[in-house]
Order: sequence, then C-alpha cells, then structure tokens
Amino acid sequence: MRDQAYWERWLRQHAESTGARRASVKDWYREAGVEKGERRAFKAALKALNPEGMSRMGKKKPPRRGKGRHPSGETLYGAPPGRQRAGGGEERTVEGRLRFTREGRPIVIPDDPDAPAVRIPGSALSGAWPKDRVVVRLDRRRPGAPAYGRIDRVLSRGIRAFVGRYSPGDDRHFVRFRDRESDLLLEVDLPKGHAPAAGDLVLAEITNYPSERDEGRARVVRTLGKSHTMETLFLAVTSAMDLPVTFPEPVAEEARRVPPAVHLSGREGGVRHGEEALPRVDHRELPYVTIDGEDAKDFDDAVCLAKEGAGYRLYVAIADVSRYVAPWSALDREAYIRGTSVYFPDRCIPMLPPELSEGVCSLKAGVNRLTVTVEVPIRPGGEAGPPKFYPSVIRSRARLTYDEVHEHLAGVAQGPPARGETVGKITPEIGRMLRHMATAAGWLTLARSGRGALDFDLPEAIIAVENGMPASIRPAQRWESHRLIEEFMLLANTAVAEFLSKRGDPFLFRIHEEPAEDRVEEFEVAAGRMLRRSRPTDRRDVTSRLQAWAALARGGRYERPVHMMLLRSLMLARYGPETKGHFGLALSRYTHFTSPIRRYPDLIVHRVLKAATGDRSLAAYLKNLSEKGAEIGAHLSGRERLAMDAERAVEQRAKALFMSGRVGQTFGGAVTSIVPSGFFVELSDWMVEGLVHVKTLRDDEYALSQDRMEWVGLYRKRRIALGDRVRVRVFRADPDRGEVDFLLVEILPESP
Repeated sequence: MRDQAYWERWLRQHAESTGARRASVKDWYREAGVEKGERRAFKAALKALNPEGMSRMGKKKPPRRGKGRHPSGETLYGAPPGRQRAGGGEERTVEGRLRFTREGRPIVIPDDPDAPAVRIPGSALSGAWPKDRVVVRLDRRRPGAPAYGRIDRVLSRGIRAFVGRYSPGDDRHFVRFRDRESDLLLEVDLPKGHAPAAGDLVLAEITNYPSERDEGRARVVRTLGKSHTMETLFLAVTSAMDLPVTFPEPVAEEARRVPPAVHLSGREGGVRHGEEALPRVDHRELPYVTIDGEDAKDFDDAVCLAKEGAGYRLYVAIADVSRYVAPWSALDREAYIRGTSVYFPDRCIPMLPPELSEGVCSLKAGVNRLTVTVEVPIRPGGEAGPPKFYPSVIRSRARLTYDEVHEHLAGVAQGPPARGETVGKITPEIGRMLRHMATAAGWLTLARSGRGALDFDLPEAIIAVENGMPASIRPAQRWESHRLIEEFMLLANTAVAEFLSKRGDPFLFRIHEEPAEDRVEEFEVAAGRMLRRSRPTDRRDVTSRLQAWAALARGGRYERPVHMMLLRSLMLARYGPETKGHFGLALSRYTHFTSPIRRYPDLIVHRVLKAATGDRSLAAYLKNLSEKGAEIGAHLSGRERLAMDAERAVEQRAKALFMSGRVGQTFGGAVTSIVPSGFFVELSDWMVEGLVHVKTLRDDEYALSQDRMEWVGLYRKRRIALGDRVRVRVFRADPDRGEVDFLLVEILPESP
C-alpha cells in the first residue's frame, strides 16, 4: 500500500500535466489509480501540497446558473483561461515558473517556450517563492515593451527542502537560501539539542509556506559544516529540485527479493530462466565485451562482431531489465516516477535500486546475464541488412574501458602485436574483433554523414573529485572507441524503431524535430558575422546549411561559439508516440532501446519488442501505452530535462567551488560569448567559464555592437570580440549560485 510520501512525490511529478484539469478528488483518484485503502493517504498528500485547492474541492459544487455560480470559463481547481476586465475585454493569464534573476528581480518563465519572460514587481508576488509554478495575470503594455504581470496564485510549490547558511538571533533563527533562481531568508525552528554555529551550512525542510498571515517557516534537519563540499552541493541541488535520492521501503524490499544470479534450464529449443514464456538463444560462447567509462557501474550493453564474407554480423545484447521489473509493480512505478538515472561527478542517483542496476541486470564479465539481442548484418559501405530480435543469455568476456580500447587500436596502428600476445584483458581473439569493429564503425559513420546527420563536437567537462572536493576540470577525451560504441547503439536503436513501426505497435519514439526557419536564419546571421561569410553552401535545405556552417568553423577560433550557437538553434529532443523523425540523426524513425537500466523509455520499448516477438502477457500493457502514450512521453521528457538541469547545476557549482580557492589568481582564456552585461571567458587551463562584467572595464566606456557581436570602446576604440585570447583574474566564485566572475587583465596580442 502506497503511503502519503509516495503520493506527494506522484503529485509533484504530475503537477504540470494533470494539476489544472482536476475539479474533484474523485477525478484525481481515477487519474492516479488510487485504490480504496490508499485514499486517506492520497488526500493528505493533496492537502499538503495545495491546501487552497483542497479546500475548494471540499466545497459543494456551485449551481450552473444564478447566485453562487462561477464566472464563465473558471474552474474550481486550476487557472482560468482568462477573465473579463472591469472595462471590458479579456484579462490574459499565463502559467509558468517563478525565478529570480542574477540581480534579484522576480520573473516568470512561461510554460510556452516561445513566450517571453514576464517581469513581476516585488509587491506582486502574492506569497509565491522561486521555483513555484504560478498563474500570472498580465498587465497592459505598449507594443514592444517588456511583459509585466502580477502573480494570481500558486499552482504547485517548487521548494520543499534546501541547503542554506544559518544566522542566529536573540529569539529567532534564520537560514538564507541562495541559488541561481532564489534568494530567501527564512525563519527556522531548531530541533531540541541542535545548535549550529553562525555561518554553518544546514539542511532545512519547509514546514509552512507563506500566506496572508504567515511569512513561511522551515525546520533545520542537520548541520553540514562551514564550507561547501561535493556532498553539500549534491544535497543542495537534489533538495531544491526535489529529486528522489533514496528508495521507498516497498521498492527496496521488492528489489531485495530479486534473485541475484541467473539460473538456467534447457528445454523447448533454448534455455530459460525460471518460468519464462519464451526460450532464450544461448550466446554464452560468443566473445561479447562491454566498453564503458572508467567509473561505470551499470553496464547496459555488450557487443560482439563476427566477420561474414566482405562484411560483418553485429550482435548488440542489451540487459533484459523487463524480465525483473514487471509492469505496474512497485519497482516499475518508482522507475517511472524517476524517469532516468542522474549522474554527478562523484555519484549517481540510479533509476533502479543497486540490486538491479549494479547487480543482476548489469552485464558484468564472467557471469550469466539475461539480455535482448539485436542481430544486424553490416555490408561494406555501412548498409545494414535485415535485423533479428530475440531474448538471449550471454556471458561477457571482458569489461573494457574506452581508454583501453583506444590504446589497443592506436598501438595496432603503430605496429601489430606479436602473434598470440595478450595485452591486459584484450586477448588475441578480442583484439581481432576490436579491429573489425573499428572498420565496421567507420563504414557506419560515413553512411550517417552521407544521409545528412549533424556532426559537431562539444567536449564535456570531466570533474575529478578527491577527498570530497573538485581537484581538476578537464575536457573529456573523445576516442575512436567512443564512436565505435555510439555507432553500434545508433544502429540497434534504428533497427528496433523500424521494426516496431512497420508492425504498427504503440511505443515511444525519440523525436527531434527540424528547427524553425526563423531560428536557423538567426543562427546564420550570427555565424556569418563571426566567420565573415554570407553563405557557406548553395544548398538551401536546413541540414546542409547547418552542416556547412559547422564545417566552416571547425578548427578555427570560432569553432566553439559557432557550435554552441548551432546547438541552441535546435529543438529539444523528446519522447512521444508520433512518427516525426530525428532531425539531428537524419532518420525518419528512431527510438531509445539500449539503456533500460538508466532510462525508462528504453524499458518501455523492451516490453513492446518482447510483445512483438511473442510474449502475450503484455497485451494490457500495450493497450495502456496506446491510450496514454502522449502523456507518458511528456512525463519522461520532463524527467529527462530535470535530470539534465540537476547535472548542470552540480557541475556549475563544482566549478565555482574549484575556483573559490583561486580568487586573485590570473589565467589565460578565450572569449566564448557576448552578452548585454559583458562577455564570458573560458579558461585554457580548466573548463571553467566566468563573466567579465562590462562595468568592471575601467579603461574606456564600452558599447555593445550587435552587428559585429563585440564590445567597442567609444574613445580608445579597443574591441573585445568572440574568440579573443585574454588574461583574466578571478574576482569572485560563488558555489551557492554556481557563478564565477573575472576581471579583464589584458587582451593577448595573438588575437586577430
């Protein structure tokens, strides 16, 4: 039976998609699938999250006509589409999320990504806090003027716990909570016998949200120490974003009941693990290997390649998570709520408990593991033959890392190993297979480029952590081994998408739509100013134009800013049941299938593929997916974006923490972007970006040239442009907000 804490989490995860459509508690029961014995816990959760909405739901339904009826269009629960002004005409409202700017000004970011941000006067917050989802009543404005409004009401609260600085008083105690979206000073209660010192970092929970009679209140949970560490940054981000870190006891108990080993029996044309509906193909004699990062703990995929005439036969074996996570079980519900694993520099929040994610589902070397295999012939030139799909069992030969495979392939290029020589875990058999894999992956890369897929490189930052503190920040290396695995996973995902599409089965596509023409043109204007070109290609289709700009910038001083602008011009990828293609990969159909340990959409596709290959027990699951595919896709897309935001927030804070010990030091770097408040510089020694505010430039009065994307001194005519090499001094580093500020020391002479 699910308790109040479970339902509070469910309601928060589904607030955006369901909150404004439910006028009664019974509607909520039907939507959430609340069982009779769970109704009290569900109502308590609903009241805790939105007491105002619950009080309205508890009232008698008003008459449709006469005294007591609601204004036309207004519902009992949620935001009305509009109201009538006293002088006639409709009063517009929008829904969005409240945040504070770097300067402390409140704004609301609308749910509609194309709508402008709405500025909110400090006196018009109506008890809302940063991160809250709110309804904003828009004020009249002149054409072209910024949008202003007043918060009408709070739809859902965004902050439930936070990390802040403790500030004691004589009779009252306060904690200041700061991040990029917030700056709050809250009165707090201290547990009995708990006495943090002034300036201590503390973890606190909200006990009362602000109302007409109360400013809001919190309770200190524990003291974290004087200074930030990676642990406090992790707590700060996961608390503020309400990310579930631990697993509820019913989920943990269900995970503990999963057998930790695979026990096989041979019968009816294959092998089976327990009472399985379909036999498995025994691949334990094939030389499968896993290739992952050095710190990886969950291994979703293993690969094997066999020479076949002039081409190859590729086997991609993916962990059969669906064998252990039954639809609508406690494990399944929790995995759906989380949507994805979240990865930080020194830890991970897994989608599944460790008993599965690092245990029986993980394709470790030397042990039997249940898998689903995609078998695809690869012909010379990268053309894929007819694929096969089937449940299987494998025993991986080796757990390889990207670095090990890179070193092996690079060593072979310099000279072949001695006959029969074993280098580390790479036996002669595996070594030959890796060399064949490099050839096959090269064919696939050429084929992908030929069909028009985008290809530009933006290296990620790798933050090394030592003793709980960031020790270095370097760009991640991109080897041939990375491309090898990526190409094989792309091929497997595409094969599954094509197969299920032809059958007409309901499943979730990975959708990446073509960018709007105005966004492409805006990018081309900016790229043209930097690269001093008006048109890099005569072809006018969007893909060719973007490819040409990326190729033109590659290897030059503008490579990173151009590629960053190109990325921002693209649409966000999402999950959905519609066949809309994947623009970036130049594919008409694509899905995610290869990472079911860490992504819930992949688990869905596994179940659909199993049903397509003969498992009749999933009929009810397919029916539910067919009816609610759009809602499921929207939820999982939102969880993916939240995970990305959390990962980015921890990275930014870790970079600021790293630089906080280097305030006053001078470093070289390059100008990576020009903004109205100044310009950003990325350091050459570390992958850290910081702002040089234009107000700190004392040698001249500077004006922003939008046409040339540069700052120009009005008197001395000194220019600061994208790509300029500069030296800067670290002025400020704020781990709470993840911000770093620099002072300009000099523009280096090698800048053009």
